[in-house]
Amino acid sequence: FIAFVHYGMNTFSNTEWGSGREPAKYFNPADFSAKQWVKAIKSAGMKGLILTCKFSDGFCIWPSEYTEHSVKNSPWLDGEGDVVKEVSIECRNEGIKFGIYLSPYDMHEKTFGTDAYNDYFVNQLTELCTNYGDIFSVWFERDESGKQNYDWERYYKTIRKLQPDAMICNCGPDIRWCGNHSGIGRQSEWSVVPKELINNAPASKLVEPDLGSRKKIRKAKELVWFPAIMDMKMRPGWFFHDHETPNLEVLSKAVMCYFKSVGNNGTFILNVSPSHSGRIDKKDLEQLVTLGAQLDLEFKEDFTEGAEFTANNCSDDLHSAKFINSGKSYFRTAKNARKTEIIVNMGEVRSIDKIVLAENIRTGQQVEKFSLYYFFNKRWRKIYKGTTIGRKKICIISPMEAKRIK
Repeated sequence: FIAFVHYGMNTFSNTEWGSGREPAKYFNPADFSAKQWVKAIKSAGMKGLILTCKFSDGFCIWPSEYTEHSVKNSPWLDGEGDVVKEVSIECRNEGIKFGIYLSPYDMHEKTFGTDAYNDYFVNQLTELCTNYGDIFSVWFERDESGKQNYDWERYYKTIRKLQPDAMICNCGPDIRWCGNHSGIGRQSEWSVVPKELINNAPASKLVEPDLGSRKKIRKAKELVWFPAIMDMKMRPGWFFHDHETPNLEVLSKAVMCYFKSVGNNGTFILNVSPSHSGRIDKKDLEQLVTLGAQLDLEFKEDFTEGAEFTANNCSDDLHSAKFINSGKSYFRTAKNARKTEIIVNMGEVRSIDKIVLAENIRTGQQVEKFSLYYFFNKRWRKIYKGTTIGRKKICIISPMEAKRIK
C-alpha cells in the first residue's frame, strides 16, 4: 500500500495536463511542508511514496542542471528550493520508501521528438537516481502518441546501474499497471504472465481480462514474474484544484480497494494531491488518518496465532501443516496430490469476517482455485470460492462465528 503524490506546475495553473508554456513564477507554495505530507501518508498505513518529479508539462520540481524550466527559476525560496530533496529526506526520517515519477513525454523541452531528447532524459534520470538516496521505484508514464522514439533499454540500464533495487513500474520490466484506475484487480490476478507484456507493451494488452491462465501461457515462448499495481485517486483529478472537493465516499471505497488490490495479489497506490499552499488539504488529511485507523481495526487481531493446523498430502516433514504461519518454513503439497485439505482449529469459537491466505511466492504462484468451509452443526459448509492467491488473498465473508475453518 503506497502513495502517489501529484504535485507540480499543474497544482498552480489549475489544470491536469498543462501546456509546457507556464512560467516558472507560477510555482510558489506559501507553506510547503514535506514533513506534513509524509506523516499523513504514514498515518494511512502506507509504506512508500512515489513523487511526480516531472509531469508531462516538463516542469521539474528539483533544480535540474539540464533545463531552466524548474524550481531554480521560481520565486519559491528564492530559487533555492528542492521538493524532491525535502520529500526524500522526510521519507527516510519516517521509514517510508521513496520513489520517483519521471514523465517521458515533455511538452516544454525543445529536443523532444529527436534523438537528442534521449540524452536529455537520461541526464535527468541520472540526477534523480544519484542525488536523492535509495529509490524503491521508478514510474514511467505511458505515451502512445508516437512523437518520440524512446530509448527504453537505455533508461532501464541507467536505473539498474544507479539504483539496482528499484522497481521499474508501468512502462518497464518489473511492475505492471492492472489496466484501470479503479483500484481493483482482476478476479484472477496472476503474477506469472507471458514475457511479451513487459517493457512498454501496448496498453491494449494490459487491459485484457485474462493475462495468466493456462490458456494464456500455454503457447508463450517465455514467462516472467510481472505483478500488478492498482491505482485510485482521492479527488476527481490527479492534481489539487480549489473547485474540486474530496469524494466523501473515498474512505469506504479505499478500504474496499485495499481488499481487492493488496488482498488480490497486487499493490495498491492511492493518489494524494497536496494543495498550492504546499500542504495536504485538511479534508484529505482527515481521510488519510481515518483510513489508517480503519485498516488497523480491520486487521486488529489474528485468530490463527497459536492455532492448530492439520493437513493431508504434505510433501515431507519439513513442509507439513505445523509450519504454516511459523515463519520457519511453509506447507507444500505432495507431488501429484489430487485433493489437499488444510484445517485450522482456533481453539475456541471466534467472530470472523475475513480469512487471509498467502502462497510462498519464492517458489512461484501455483494455486488456481480453492474453497473455504467452516464446521457447523456436524458438517462442513462452504463460505467462499476463489481462484488465484499469490502473495496475499483477503477473502471477505459474511460475519460469522466459527472454531474450525477448512
